[in-house]
Amino acid sequence: MKAQMKFQKWLCLAMIIVGALALLYAFCYMSGSLSELGQSINIRPNGHESAFKAASGKNDALLYEEMQPFNTMMMYFGIAMILLAVVLYITACNKRRNYYVTNYVATGLCAGGNIIMSVVCLIMNIHWRSEFLNVDFEAWDTFYQNRLSAQLITEADVHFGDSTAWFDLGFAVYAIVIVASILLILNMVWKIMLMKGEKQLLSNGVVTGGETV
Repeated sequence: MKAQMKFQKWLCLAMIIVGALALLYAFCYMSGSLSELGQSINIRPNGHESAFKAASGKNDALLYEEMQPFNTMMMYFGIAMILLAVVLYITACNKRRNYYVTNYVATGLCAGGNIIMSVVCLIMNIHWRSEFLNVDFEAWDTFYQNRLSAQLITEADVHFGDSTAWFDLGFAVYAIVIVASILLILNMVWKIMLMKGEKQLLSNGVVTGGETV
Protein backbone atom coordinates (compact mmCIF):
# COMPACT_ATOMS: atom_id res chain seq x y z
CA MET A 1 0.00 0.00 0.00
CA LYS A 2 2.90 2.38 0.76
CA ALA A 3 4.22 2.17 -2.79
CA GLN A 4 0.75 2.89 -4.18
CA MET A 5 0.22 5.88 -1.89
CA LYS A 6 3.57 7.32 -2.89
CA PHE A 7 2.66 6.79 -6.55
CA GLN A 8 -0.73 8.50 -6.19
CA LYS A 9 0.92 11.48 -4.51
CA TRP A 10 3.27 12.07 -7.43
CA LEU A 11 0.61 11.25 -10.00
CA CYS A 12 -1.76 13.93 -8.69
CA LEU A 13 1.09 16.43 -8.93
CA ALA A 14 1.78 15.21 -12.47
CA MET A 15 -1.84 15.92 -13.44
CA ILE A 16 -1.41 19.57 -12.48
CA ILE A 17 1.88 19.72 -14.38
CA VAL A 18 0.45 18.25 -17.60
CA GLY A 19 -2.52 20.61 -17.33
CA ALA A 20 -0.14 23.54 -17.02
CA LEU A 21 1.84 22.15 -19.97
CA ALA A 22 -1.32 22.08 -22.10
CA LEU A 23 -2.12 25.67 -21.10
CA LEU A 24 1.43 26.83 -21.86
CA TYR A 25 1.24 25.12 -25.25
CA ALA A 26 -2.01 26.95 -26.00
CA PHE A 27 -0.34 30.27 -25.19
CA CYS A 28 2.51 29.47 -27.61
CA TYR A 29 0.41 27.86 -30.34
CA MET A 30 0.05 30.92 -32.56
CA SER A 31 3.77 31.68 -32.53
CA GLY A 32 6.39 30.57 -35.04
CA SER A 33 5.15 30.21 -38.61
CA LEU A 34 1.59 31.11 -37.63
CA SER A 35 2.83 34.35 -36.11
CA GLU A 36 4.65 35.11 -39.37
CA LEU A 37 1.43 34.41 -41.24
CA GLY A 38 -0.44 36.80 -38.99
CA GLN A 39 2.03 39.57 -39.78
CA SER A 40 1.10 39.19 -43.45
CA ILE A 41 -2.37 40.58 -42.75
CA ASN A 42 -3.10 44.17 -43.75
CA ILE A 43 -5.54 46.15 -41.61
CA ARG A 44 -7.88 48.23 -43.77
CA PRO A 45 -10.68 50.63 -42.77
CA ASN A 46 -13.24 48.17 -44.09
CA GLY A 47 -11.64 45.07 -42.59
CA HIS A 48 -8.58 42.85 -42.81
CA GLU A 49 -7.03 41.40 -45.95
CA SER A 50 -4.16 39.11 -46.83
CA ALA A 51 -0.98 40.82 -48.03
CA PHE A 52 -0.67 38.14 -50.73
CA LYS A 53 -3.32 36.70 -53.00
CA ALA A 54 -3.61 32.93 -52.79
CA ALA A 55 -4.42 30.71 -55.76
CA SER A 56 -7.86 29.15 -55.97
CA GLY A 57 -8.30 26.42 -53.35
CA LYS A 58 -5.34 27.68 -51.33
CA ASN A 59 -5.32 29.58 -48.02
CA ASP A 60 -3.98 33.08 -47.51
CA ALA A 61 -2.86 35.00 -44.42
CA LEU A 62 -6.41 35.30 -43.07
CA LEU A 63 -6.10 31.66 -41.96
CA TYR A 64 -4.35 33.10 -38.90
CA GLU A 65 -7.56 34.81 -37.82
CA GLU A 66 -9.67 31.77 -38.64
CA MET A 67 -7.60 29.73 -36.18
CA GLN A 68 -8.05 32.10 -33.25
CA PRO A 69 -11.23 30.39 -31.89
CA PHE A 70 -9.42 27.04 -31.76
CA ASN A 71 -6.51 28.61 -29.92
CA THR A 72 -8.93 30.16 -27.42
CA MET A 73 -10.60 26.77 -26.92
CA MET A 74 -7.23 25.17 -26.16
CA MET A 75 -6.60 27.84 -23.52
CA TYR A 76 -9.93 27.10 -21.86
CA PHE A 77 -9.19 23.38 -22.00
CA GLY A 78 -5.80 23.93 -20.37
CA ILE A 79 -7.42 25.87 -17.53
CA ALA A 80 -10.07 23.14 -17.15
CA MET A 81 -7.34 20.47 -16.93
CA ILE A 82 -5.64 22.35 -14.11
CA LEU A 83 -8.91 22.82 -12.23
CA LEU A 84 -9.78 19.13 -12.60
CA ALA A 85 -6.36 18.27 -11.16
CA VAL A 86 -7.05 20.61 -8.22
CA VAL A 87 -10.23 18.63 -7.53
CA LEU A 88 -7.99 15.61 -6.92
CA TYR A 89 -6.39 17.52 -4.06
CA ILE A 90 -9.69 18.82 -2.73
CA THR A 91 -10.94 15.23 -2.43
CA ALA A 92 -7.56 14.08 -1.03
CA CYS A 93 -6.89 11.63 -3.85
CA ASN A 94 -3.21 12.33 -3.37
CA LYS A 95 -2.96 11.09 0.24
CA ARG A 96 -6.04 9.06 1.16
CA ARG A 97 -5.40 5.45 2.11
CA ASN A 98 -8.92 4.35 1.26
CA TYR A 99 -10.88 5.80 -1.63
CA TYR A 100 -14.53 6.78 -1.29
CA VAL A 101 -17.21 7.91 -3.73
CA THR A 102 -15.79 11.43 -4.00
CA ASN A 103 -12.40 10.04 -4.94
CA TYR A 104 -13.82 7.85 -7.67
CA VAL A 105 -15.84 10.77 -9.03
CA ALA A 106 -12.85 13.14 -8.96
CA THR A 107 -10.60 10.59 -10.64
CA GLY A 108 -13.19 9.84 -13.31
CA LEU A 109 -13.83 13.51 -14.03
CA CYS A 110 -10.15 14.39 -14.20
CA ALA A 111 -9.03 11.42 -16.29
CA GLY A 112 -12.12 11.31 -18.50
CA GLY A 113 -12.25 15.07 -19.01
CA ASN A 114 -8.57 15.26 -19.89
CA ILE A 115 -8.80 12.41 -22.38
CA ILE A 116 -11.86 13.87 -24.11
CA MET A 117 -10.36 17.36 -24.32
CA SER A 118 -7.04 16.00 -25.56
CA VAL A 119 -8.67 13.90 -28.28
CA VAL A 120 -10.70 16.92 -29.45
CA CYS A 121 -7.56 19.06 -29.58
CA LEU A 122 -5.61 16.38 -31.42
CA ILE A 123 -8.31 16.00 -34.07
CA MET A 124 -8.64 19.75 -34.57
CA ASN A 125 -4.87 20.19 -34.57
CA ILE A 126 -4.65 17.70 -37.44
CA HIS A 127 -7.28 19.71 -39.31
CA TRP A 128 -5.59 23.09 -38.81
CA ARG A 129 -2.16 21.65 -39.60
CA SER A 130 -3.59 20.49 -42.92
CA GLU A 131 -5.09 23.93 -43.51
CA PHE A 132 -1.74 25.57 -42.79
CA LEU A 133 0.03 23.27 -45.24
CA ASN A 134 -2.55 24.40 -47.79
CA VAL A 135 -1.37 28.01 -47.55
CA ASP A 136 -0.10 29.34 -50.87
CA PHE A 137 3.51 29.52 -49.73
CA GLU A 138 4.72 30.30 -53.24
CA ALA A 139 2.49 33.39 -53.49
CA TRP A 140 3.48 34.39 -49.96
CA ASP A 141 7.20 34.12 -50.72
CA THR A 142 6.80 35.87 -54.09
CA PHE A 143 5.04 38.78 -52.41
CA TYR A 144 8.03 39.44 -50.16
CA GLN A 145 10.60 38.80 -52.88
CA ASN A 146 8.92 41.36 -55.14
CA ARG A 147 8.91 43.96 -52.38
CA LEU A 148 12.55 43.21 -51.62
CA SER A 149 13.48 43.58 -55.27
CA ALA A 150 11.69 46.92 -55.41
CA GLN A 151 13.55 47.93 -52.23
CA LEU A 152 10.24 48.67 -50.52
CA ILE A 153 11.29 46.59 -47.52
CA THR A 154 14.47 45.15 -46.04
CA GLU A 155 15.22 41.56 -45.04
CA ALA A 156 14.20 42.45 -41.48
CA ASP A 157 10.69 43.19 -42.72
CA VAL A 158 10.22 39.76 -44.29
CA HIS A 159 7.86 37.55 -42.26
CA PHE A 160 7.74 34.10 -43.82
CA GLY A 161 7.69 30.62 -42.33
CA ASP A 162 6.43 27.20 -43.38
CA SER A 163 7.48 25.13 -40.37
CA THR A 164 4.84 22.90 -38.73
CA ALA A 165 6.88 22.50 -35.53
CA TRP A 166 4.26 23.98 -33.21
CA PHE A 167 1.53 21.83 -34.73
CA ASP A 168 3.69 18.73 -34.35
CA LEU A 169 4.53 19.56 -30.74
CA GLY A 170 0.83 19.46 -29.95
CA PHE A 171 0.71 15.73 -30.75
CA ALA A 172 3.34 15.12 -28.05
CA VAL A 173 1.72 17.44 -25.49
CA TYR A 174 -1.74 15.91 -25.69
CA ALA A 175 -0.33 12.39 -25.88
CA ILE A 176 1.40 13.07 -22.56
CA VAL A 177 -1.89 14.30 -21.07
CA ILE A 178 -3.67 11.15 -22.26
CA VAL A 179 -0.96 8.85 -20.87
CA ALA A 180 -1.06 10.63 -17.49
CA SER A 181 -4.86 10.31 -17.45
CA ILE A 182 -4.68 6.58 -18.19
CA LEU A 183 -2.17 6.17 -15.37
CA LEU A 184 -4.62 7.98 -13.08
CA ILE A 185 -7.28 5.40 -13.94
CA LEU A 186 -4.85 2.52 -13.46
CA ASN A 187 -3.86 4.00 -10.10
CA MET A 188 -7.52 3.89 -9.04
CA VAL A 189 -7.74 0.23 -10.12
CA TRP A 190 -4.57 -0.49 -8.16
CA LYS A 191 -6.09 1.24 -5.12
CA ILE A 192 -9.29 -0.80 -5.38
CA MET A 193 -7.33 -4.05 -5.56
CA LEU A 194 -5.27 -3.12 -2.49
CA MET A 195 -8.37 -2.09 -0.55
CA LYS A 196 -10.03 -5.40 -1.35
CA GLY A 197 -6.88 -7.21 -0.26
CA GLU A 198 -6.80 -5.38 3.08
CA LYS A 199 -10.48 -6.11 3.71
CA GLN A 200 -9.84 -9.77 2.97
CA LEU A 201 -6.95 -9.86 5.43
CA LEU A 202 -9.06 -8.19 8.12
CA SER A 203 -11.89 -10.60 7.52
CA ASN A 204 -9.44 -13.46 8.05
CA GLY A 205 -8.40 -12.00 11.39
CA VAL A 206 -5.03 -10.63 10.28
CA VAL A 207 -4.26 -7.34 12.00
CA THR A 208 -2.36 -4.72 10.02
CA GLY A 209 -1.20 -1.37 11.37
CA GLY A 210 1.14 1.49 11.05
CA GLU A 211 -0.96 3.87 8.93
CA THR A 212 -4.29 5.53 9.56
CA VAL A 213 -7.04 6.35 7.05
